[in-house]
Amino acid sequence: MKQFSVLIHSVVEVLLFIQLFYFVPKCRADCEIHEPANPNNTKRETELLNIIKPLTGLVFDVKDAIAPTEFTYKISICGHIEGNAPHVAAVQYTKDNKSYSLGMNNNVNIMGGTDWILLSYYGGSAYGHHCNSTERVTQIMIICDPDVVKGKLEILEERKSTHHSNCYYLFELNSNVSCIPKKSEVVPNKLSSGSVFCILFFTVVSVYLICGFLYKRIVIGAKGLEQIPNYSFWRDFGNLQADGCDYICRWGPRQESQAYRGIDDHLKMDEERDDQLLNM
Repeated sequence: MKQFSVLIHSVVEVLLFIQLFYFVPKCRADCEIHEPANPNNTKRETELLNIIKPLTGLVFDVKDAIAPTEFTYKISICGHIEGNAPHVAAVQYTKDNKSYSLGMNNNVNIMGGTDWILLSYYGGSAYGHHCNSTERVTQIMIICDPDVVKGKLEILEERKSTHHSNCYYLFELNSNVSCIPKKSEVVPNKLSSGSVFCILFFTVVSVYLICGFLYKRIVIGAKGLEQIPNYSFWRDFGNLQADGCDYICRWGPRQESQAYRGIDDHLKMDEERDDQLLNM
């Protein structure tokens, strides 16, 4: 009976976990374009969002270089800042521990060129006395840097005015994701003439060795080294090269000392000796 109650308790815990997992609202980690007006622009924005995918979810801690003791920032690239409302992607913290949302990842605009991408978050906390009480906006300029993927994020400007509503926080990030090559600079990968020659050479050699090996082994019935195609030729190949080098490099006739004398020479010497005996 006790084991049965423990089993029932475990099943209830699993069901509660599944319920919490599926029904607790989750924060999206991807950027969402807010109310796209032009389908062509939507296609371009989707392409740019795919380009910055390597940066998605990264969170940067930024100190204000203009007023370092006043404000700090947490900026995420298409992500969510923990401890804040859902979809908050940029937060400003004051020295007295107050925080302000600077934009949402589900209210995004993005544009770009050949070496830059501008990601903008809208829907931040409203200003109190500036910018006609409009919502805060964050702009992240991703500048092309071929050497790094995740560079340093810095704040360049906080533009705010009492009478104008065109206010924003401008940040700059170096990354190679925004180094988009121009179409005219994309050169198809072509093989050089040397590469083509090497491919053909090794292909012919491979076919020669494989076909010759199979022919001599299966048809002729050769064994061991005799299975190598033209084995006798390759065995004497070094000697042939030496003979050729000797023939080309040594032009003069060879002078060899005679190790023996011919029969005619011996006869002549014997005749001369007989003549000397007769005179005596």
